[in-house]
Amino acid sequence: MEIIFMYIAGVVVFVIAIIAIINGVVNRVKRPIDNLRVKILELEKRVSELEHENRDKL
Repeated sequence: MEIIFMYIAGVVVFVIAIIAIINGVVNRVKRPIDNLRVKILELEKRVSELEHENRDKL
């Protein structure tokens, strides 16, 4: 009976470990994408500011 509980506990720990690994990989992939989105928004704002300044000069 104790052996069955040990196998069940092992399976539960294994599943939790797999879920943690998947979450870690997803966060590692997602974080740079979010940073790039922020940088793109900053660049778009800067481009629009420069276009506005260029229109004012003409």
